[in-house]
Amino acid sequence: MNIERFQTDALLQSVFKDGYELEAEKLETLYSKSKRHQWNAELDVDWKRFEPDVDVLDRKQDFLSRLECVQELPEDQQTSLFKTASLFTVSQILHGEQAALMVCGQLVNAVPDMDGKFAAAVQVMDEARHVEVFARYLECHGVRFPIDPDLKRIVEQLLAEHDWEAKCVGMQVILESVALSFFRMGEDMAVEPVFKEFIPRVHEDESRHVAYGVLALEARIPELAPESRERLENWTYDTVTRIAGRAGKPSFASQFQALATSKVDLEAFLPKLIRETSDGRKLDLEGLNDPMAQTVLPNLMRVGLLPERHVPGYLAQGFKLDLDEQKVTDIHTFHPETKAVREQYRERGLDFSDPVQAGQLGA
Repeated sequence: MNIERFQTDALLQSVFKDGYELEAEKLETLYSKSKRHQWNAELDVDWKRFEPDVDVLDRKQDFLSRLECVQELPEDQQTSLFKTASLFTVSQILHGEQAALMVCGQLVNAVPDMDGKFAAAVQVMDEARHVEVFARYLECHGVRFPIDPDLKRIVEQLLAEHDWEAKCVGMQVILESVALSFFRMGEDMAVEPVFKEFIPRVHEDESRHVAYGVLALEARIPELAPESRERLENWTYDTVTRIAGRAGKPSFASQFQALATSKVDLEAFLPKLIRETSDGRKLDLEGLNDPMAQTVLPNLMRVGLLPERHVPGYLAQGFKLDLDEQKVTDIHTFHPETKAVREQYRERGLDFSDPVQAGQLGA
């Protein structure tokens, strides 16, 4: 296995508060619930049930299974393809959980209120357990893929960020919301017995983590000075763009390097894959949910970090925002409205992948 290490420097302001009462009722309830729902990754998971020769996730529910270029592969190559894709995703989840462990450790120092410190502290234990359970699981398979460069850049930025609000947005509301969607999906799709056993526990933990971020930021964002809020809105837009991969910057491209370790002949397979997926109008996307539209953007809308000026930029990525109705619709990048707003950006010479330029279309 590749062992990758990277370091980042952070100038972190630590806030000590000589006041120990818990004042935010919702956060206190969340903290109390977290204490009651702890579990042990070593003892509460029956690792003897591991079955190495079955799919991690139900391939019939995977988008890849809907593609002709996949369906025409021999059975052994399909099995290898689906397992490699699943283990790549689990590897990135593992790296994201370590990032969450480190960022939450920083939040214990940085958040100013005792309620937030308690909530972040109990999440540190949750994240340590998640790192343990996913690392153990990948060890069972004998496979662990390195952190994707896109995820690495976001993690480095999060760890070096000096504002606790930005750390909370990036980790609790964006990355943890993406993970939450995967865990929700994993509960429905899990096949391998050990994965099927522990993923609901991780899902329950993760839902509390996202709730903490939303509750903390709902109260904080309205208090920010205009320049601080604008900086955070831009930071949010940039992070969403990097993860969603819909602004001309494909995300998690290292997945193709991972697939090269499978039995599939990528030289023959990739041109067919690119050709088949190049026209989104011909793809069967029925029932598929993008984590951005399902969880991330609704939570960002709830805390007030999707400003009117960025609505066209999100539309250019295929996300239609209705701020009045607090609604997010995934219309995809091939929709006429998406194409029209992209053309408007092109005519103005603006790059909608850049948060500042994305906000200048209506100026």
